[in-house]
Amino acid sequence: MAYEFKIDKFEGPLDLLLQMVEQEHLAISEVSLAEITDQYLEYLEHEKNIPKDELADFLVVAARLLLIKSRILLPSVALELDESGLSLEEQLRMYKRFADAAKRIEAAIKLKRFMFTREKAPIQPGMFSPPRGLLAARLAVVMREIIKAIEPVVRFPKAAVERAVSIQEKISELHGLLKVQGSMSFHSFVRAARSRTEVVVSFLALLELVKQRLVSVEQEELFQDISMDHISSGADTAARATA
Repeated sequence: MAYEFKIDKFEGPLDLLLQMVEQEHLAISEVSLAEITDQYLEYLEHEKNIPKDELADFLVVAARLLLIKSRILLPSVALELDESGLSLEEQLRMYKRFADAAKRIEAAIKLKRFMFTREKAPIQPGMFSPPRGLLAARLAVVMREIIKAIEPVVRFPKAAVERAVSIQEKISELHGLLKVQGSMSFHSFVRAARSRTEVVVSFLALLELVKQRLVSVEQEELFQDISMDHISSGADTAARATA
Protein backbone atom coordinates (compact mmCIF):
# COMPACT_ATOMS: atom_id res chain seq x y z
CA MET A 1 0.00 0.00 0.00
CA ALA A 2 1.36 3.41 -0.93
CA TYR A 3 1.27 6.17 1.65
CA GLU A 4 1.12 9.87 0.86
CA PHE A 5 2.51 12.43 3.24
CA LYS A 6 1.75 16.12 3.33
CA ILE A 7 3.07 18.78 5.64
CA ASP A 8 0.86 21.83 5.89
CA LYS A 9 2.47 25.13 5.03
CA PHE A 10 2.84 27.51 7.92
CA GLU A 11 0.66 30.55 7.47
CA GLY A 12 0.25 33.58 9.65
CA PRO A 13 1.97 36.83 10.59
CA LEU A 14 5.31 35.21 11.40
CA ASP A 15 5.27 33.30 8.11
CA LEU A 16 4.64 36.53 6.21
CA LEU A 17 7.33 38.33 8.18
CA LEU A 18 9.88 35.58 7.55
CA GLN A 19 9.16 35.61 3.81
CA MET A 20 9.76 39.37 3.65
CA VAL A 21 13.05 39.07 5.57
CA GLU A 22 14.29 36.28 3.28
CA GLN A 23 13.21 38.10 0.11
CA GLU A 24 15.19 41.16 1.12
CA HIS A 25 18.17 38.95 2.09
CA LEU A 26 18.20 40.46 5.56
CA ALA A 27 19.35 38.97 8.83
CA ILE A 28 16.74 38.49 11.50
CA SER A 29 17.36 41.43 13.80
CA GLU A 30 15.50 44.48 15.03
CA VAL A 31 17.18 46.57 12.34
CA SER A 32 15.97 44.19 9.63
CA LEU A 33 12.46 44.14 11.05
CA ALA A 34 12.41 47.94 11.08
CA GLU A 35 13.35 48.01 7.38
CA ILE A 36 10.42 45.83 6.32
CA THR A 37 7.81 47.47 8.57
CA ASP A 38 6.41 49.55 5.74
CA GLN A 39 6.12 46.48 3.47
CA TYR A 40 4.26 44.60 6.20
CA LEU A 41 1.82 47.47 6.78
CA GLU A 42 1.26 47.85 3.05
CA TYR A 43 0.42 44.16 2.80
CA LEU A 44 -2.16 44.49 5.59
CA GLU A 45 -3.68 47.54 3.92
CA HIS A 46 -4.23 45.85 0.54
CA GLU A 47 -4.77 42.22 1.54
CA LYS A 48 -8.47 41.46 1.82
CA ASN A 49 -8.28 37.71 2.40
CA ILE A 50 -6.84 37.67 5.93
CA PRO A 51 -9.13 35.47 8.06
CA LYS A 52 -10.95 37.54 10.64
CA ASP A 53 -10.00 35.17 13.45
CA GLU A 54 -6.29 35.71 12.59
CA LEU A 55 -6.44 39.45 11.95
CA ALA A 56 -5.67 40.26 15.59
CA ASP A 57 -2.38 38.31 15.35
CA PHE A 58 -1.37 40.29 12.26
CA LEU A 59 -2.18 43.57 14.01
CA VAL A 60 -0.16 42.60 17.10
CA VAL A 61 2.89 41.94 14.92
CA ALA A 62 2.30 45.24 13.09
CA ALA A 63 2.24 47.10 16.40
CA ARG A 64 5.50 45.50 17.48
CA LEU A 65 7.13 46.34 14.16
CA LEU A 66 6.10 49.99 14.54
CA LEU A 67 7.58 50.07 18.03
CA ILE A 68 10.86 48.58 16.79
CA LYS A 69 11.06 51.12 13.96
CA SER A 70 10.26 53.97 16.36
CA ARG A 71 13.03 52.89 18.71
CA ILE A 72 15.56 52.91 15.89
CA LEU A 73 14.41 56.21 14.38
CA LEU A 74 14.10 57.91 17.76
CA PRO A 75 16.77 56.36 19.98
CA SER A 76 16.67 59.27 22.42
CA VAL A 77 12.98 58.74 23.21
CA ALA A 78 12.23 56.09 25.80
CA LEU A 79 9.68 53.75 24.28
CA GLU A 80 8.75 50.72 26.29
CA LEU A 81 6.49 47.76 25.62
CA ASP A 82 5.31 45.26 28.15
CA GLU A 83 6.54 41.98 26.67
CA SER A 84 6.07 39.27 29.23
CA GLY A 85 7.07 36.55 26.74
CA LEU A 86 9.61 36.32 23.92
CA SER A 87 10.46 39.37 21.84
CA LEU A 88 9.36 39.50 18.21
CA GLU A 89 12.93 38.85 17.06
CA GLU A 90 13.23 35.75 19.28
CA GLN A 91 9.82 34.48 18.14
CA LEU A 92 10.83 34.88 14.50
CA ARG A 93 14.11 33.03 15.04
CA MET A 94 12.29 30.16 16.73
CA TYR A 95 9.67 30.09 13.99
CA LYS A 96 12.42 29.94 11.35
CA ARG A 97 13.98 26.90 13.04
CA PHE A 98 10.67 25.06 12.95
CA ALA A 99 9.98 26.11 9.34
CA ASP A 100 13.45 24.94 8.22
CA ALA A 101 12.97 21.63 10.05
CA ALA A 102 9.62 21.13 8.34
CA LYS A 103 11.22 21.67 4.94
CA ARG A 104 13.93 19.09 5.67
CA ILE A 105 11.35 16.57 6.85
CA GLU A 106 9.23 17.15 3.75
CA ALA A 107 12.28 16.69 1.48
CA ALA A 108 13.23 13.46 3.26
CA ILE A 109 9.70 12.13 2.87
CA LYS A 110 9.67 12.91 -0.84
CA LEU A 111 12.95 11.00 -1.24
CA LYS A 112 11.49 8.17 0.86
CA ARG A 113 14.50 8.35 3.18
CA PHE A 114 12.69 7.22 6.27
CA MET A 115 11.67 4.03 7.94
CA PHE A 116 9.33 2.77 10.59
CA THR A 117 10.36 0.43 13.37
CA ARG A 118 8.37 -1.70 15.75
CA GLU A 119 8.91 -2.06 19.43
CA LYS A 120 11.17 -4.86 20.56
CA ALA A 121 9.22 -7.92 21.55
CA PRO A 122 9.15 -8.25 25.33
CA ILE A 123 11.11 -11.10 26.88
CA GLN A 124 8.87 -13.77 28.29
CA PRO A 125 9.28 -14.17 32.05
CA GLY A 126 11.11 -17.29 33.11
CA MET A 127 12.94 -17.73 29.82
CA PHE A 128 16.74 -18.02 29.88
CA SER A 129 18.94 -18.89 26.93
CA PRO A 130 22.51 -19.40 28.17
CA PRO A 131 25.36 -19.67 25.68
CA ARG A 132 26.55 -23.08 24.68
CA GLY A 133 29.11 -24.67 26.99
CA LEU A 134 28.04 -22.70 30.03
CA LEU A 135 27.97 -24.91 33.13
CA ALA A 136 26.29 -24.39 36.49
CA ALA A 137 29.66 -24.38 38.25
CA ARG A 138 30.83 -21.46 36.11
CA LEU A 139 27.62 -19.56 36.85
CA ALA A 140 28.20 -20.07 40.58
CA VAL A 141 31.76 -18.70 40.31
CA VAL A 142 30.62 -15.64 38.38
CA MET A 143 27.82 -14.96 40.86
CA ARG A 144 30.23 -15.10 43.81
CA GLU A 145 32.57 -12.68 42.03
CA ILE A 146 29.71 -10.25 41.39
CA ILE A 147 28.59 -10.37 45.02
CA LYS A 148 32.15 -9.84 46.20
CA ALA A 149 32.54 -6.83 43.89
CA ILE A 150 29.36 -5.07 45.02
CA GLU A 151 29.71 -5.89 48.72
CA PRO A 152 31.84 -2.80 49.55
CA VAL A 153 29.22 -0.62 47.86
CA VAL A 154 26.20 -1.92 49.74
CA ARG A 155 27.85 -2.64 53.09
CA PHE A 156 26.64 -0.24 55.76
CA PRO A 157 28.81 0.67 58.74
CA LYS A 158 27.83 -1.21 61.86
CA ALA A 159 26.92 1.19 64.61
CA ALA A 160 24.61 1.20 67.57
CA VAL A 161 21.46 3.17 66.88
CA GLU A 162 20.73 5.58 69.70
CA ARG A 163 17.18 5.99 70.87
CA ALA A 164 15.80 9.31 69.73
CA VAL A 165 15.05 11.70 72.56
CA SER A 166 11.61 13.25 72.26
CA ILE A 167 11.30 16.91 73.24
CA GLN A 168 7.72 16.24 74.31
CA GLU A 169 8.96 13.56 76.70
CA LYS A 170 11.50 15.97 78.19
CA ILE A 171 8.85 18.68 78.59
CA SER A 172 6.61 16.27 80.50
CA GLU A 173 9.51 14.96 82.60
CA LEU A 174 10.84 18.40 83.58
CA HIS A 175 7.41 19.84 84.27
CA GLY A 176 6.52 16.83 86.43
CA LEU A 177 9.69 17.14 88.51
CA LEU A 178 9.23 20.85 89.07
CA LYS A 179 5.60 20.39 90.11
CA VAL A 180 6.76 17.94 92.77
CA GLN A 181 10.00 19.65 93.90
CA GLY A 182 9.04 23.25 93.24
CA SER A 183 12.53 24.23 92.13
CA MET A 184 15.77 22.67 90.92
CA SER A 185 18.86 23.52 88.89
CA PHE A 186 19.23 22.73 85.23
CA HIS A 187 22.56 21.02 85.91
CA SER A 188 20.93 18.56 88.29
CA PHE A 189 18.24 17.80 85.70
CA VAL A 190 20.70 16.94 82.91
CA ARG A 191 23.23 15.21 85.18
CA ALA A 192 22.02 11.76 84.04
CA ALA A 193 21.88 12.69 80.33
CA ARG A 194 23.41 10.01 78.09
CA SER A 195 24.45 12.28 75.22
CA ARG A 196 24.83 15.88 74.14
CA THR A 197 21.66 15.50 72.09
CA GLU A 198 19.70 14.77 75.25
CA VAL A 199 21.17 17.88 76.92
CA VAL A 200 20.16 20.04 73.96
CA VAL A 201 16.65 18.59 73.91
CA SER A 202 16.36 19.18 77.65
CA PHE A 203 17.29 22.83 77.17
CA LEU A 204 14.72 23.18 74.40
CA ALA A 205 12.13 21.65 76.72
CA LEU A 206 13.02 24.24 79.36
CA LEU A 207 12.60 27.07 76.84
CA GLU A 208 9.18 25.75 75.86
CA LEU A 209 8.05 25.63 79.49
CA VAL A 210 9.26 29.22 79.97
CA LYS A 211 7.37 30.22 76.84
CA GLN A 212 4.20 28.63 78.22
CA ARG A 213 4.77 30.48 81.52
CA LEU A 214 4.87 27.25 83.48
CA VAL A 215 8.45 27.70 84.69
CA SER A 216 10.53 30.73 85.68
CA VAL A 217 14.31 30.73 85.37
CA GLU A 218 17.17 32.76 86.78
CA GLN A 219 20.89 32.84 86.00
CA GLU A 220 23.09 35.04 88.16
CA GLU A 221 26.09 35.18 85.82
CA LEU A 222 26.98 34.20 82.28
CA PHE A 223 27.66 30.45 81.89
CA GLN A 224 26.48 29.82 85.46
CA ASP A 225 23.91 27.17 86.34
CA ILE A 226 20.25 27.98 85.72
CA SER A 227 17.79 27.78 88.59
CA MET A 228 14.28 26.70 87.62
CA ASP A 229 11.09 27.36 89.62
CA HIS A 230 7.64 25.99 88.96
CA ILE A 231 4.94 28.62 88.46
CA SER A 232 1.89 27.48 90.40
CA SER A 233 -1.50 27.84 88.76
CA GLY A 234 -4.82 28.29 90.53
CA ALA A 235 -5.57 24.61 90.17
CA ASP A 236 -2.21 23.64 91.74
CA THR A 237 -2.80 25.97 94.71
CA ALA A 238 -6.29 24.53 95.30
CA ALA A 239 -4.94 20.98 95.10
CA ARG A 240 -2.25 21.69 97.67
CA ALA A 241 -4.81 23.37 99.98
CA THR A 242 -7.09 20.34 99.77
CA ALA A 243 -4.20 18.02 100.49
